[in-house]
Amino acid sequence: MEIAEQCDRIHFIGSKANKGVAFALNRINEYARDHGYQWVLTLDQDSICAPNMIEQYRKYTGKDKVAILCPFVLNNGKYTVKEYQKLKLPEITVITQPNDCITSAALCNVEIIDRIGGYQDNLFIDYVDTEINCRLMKNGYRIIRVNSTYLLQHMGEAKAIPLFEAFYHVTGLNLFRKMKAASVYSDKRLYYQARNSKYVYCRHKNAGTKLTPLYMYSLFLYDSLFYPISRSRIKMWKNIIKGRCDSADLF
Repeated sequence: MEIAEQCDRIHFIGSKANKGVAFALNRINEYARDHGYQWVLTLDQDSICAPNMIEQYRKYTGKDKVAILCPFVLNNGKYTVKEYQKLKLPEITVITQPNDCITSAALCNVEIIDRIGGYQDNLFIDYVDTEINCRLMKNGYRIIRVNSTYLLQHMGEAKAIPLFEAFYHVTGLNLFRKMKAASVYSDKRLYYQARNSKYVYCRHKNAGTKLTPLYMYSLFLYDSLFYPISRSRIKMWKNIIKGRCDSADLF
């Protein structure tokens, strides 16, 4: 807030109540639309962007039907910057799995987001980005990952899993790379993940394989096994089951 007051190019949009990330994203998009901006870059508080991000994004802002541009995400240290730089990636990847593009560091087309009705406020948090990605793709818009730029991102409080770290170094299998750090969330966040993932999967036929009941319960089982031992598994699963049941209230 103090920084905003010291710089006339920063506009602070505040709220006395926590109405969730979807509500905030809608306010940002409305402000951008009303002030003539064509694109909005959305960031989390812990996002660390590559120095070349905007430069690389600009190459694709003129492409037809592009709704969102996103970077290659280095999540919870599962890739280091050096490892990422050694990857032989194509220049761009067209996203086909809706949850492969997250809110953080997404460059969003203001007009297109507005045209499809914006973000779904009642989701509050978690899978807000996946839900709007489903609608964008269903309406023929493209989400492009620009592989020449990256984002350093933490999903929850990362907890290293030495067992899978060792397996990854021995085998080089991508499965173990993904499993070598657990994203530790609060029980309340597990509730929203359970609730919203089921809602998005049931509502959108193009939700992808990473929201299926089998995938989500496998993810929650992984959390149960590798979260800190101080966490109550009973409380975790109470919130997960309640979230799955409460998803019906969103329809």
